[in-house]
Amino acid sequence: LLQLRLTRRARKRRPMSEEEDEIQDQKQTIDAKCKATLACATMLVEYEACQARIEAKGSGSCEGQYGDWVHCVDACAAKSLFSKLK
Repeated sequence: LLQLRLTRRARKRRPMSEEEDEIQDQKQTIDAKCKATLACATMLVEYEACQARIEAKGSGSCEGQYGDWVHCVDACAAKSLFSKLK
């Protein structure tokens, strides 16, 4: 019975158009917008300043600043990403 239902669904599917064949990743577009926000741009500046300090000193880590920046972008993107998923 399950096999029959699956084959019926497969027959009902319409062929995809050329526009549908080229699926675009919406997350990349949303991430780019989020990176440009004031909050995330500020965190990026902090991360880049940390990188400059580390290069001057020769040792250390900027994992905390990088994590904060990535979290900011992800949190911003999550607000609108799931509404765009099919």
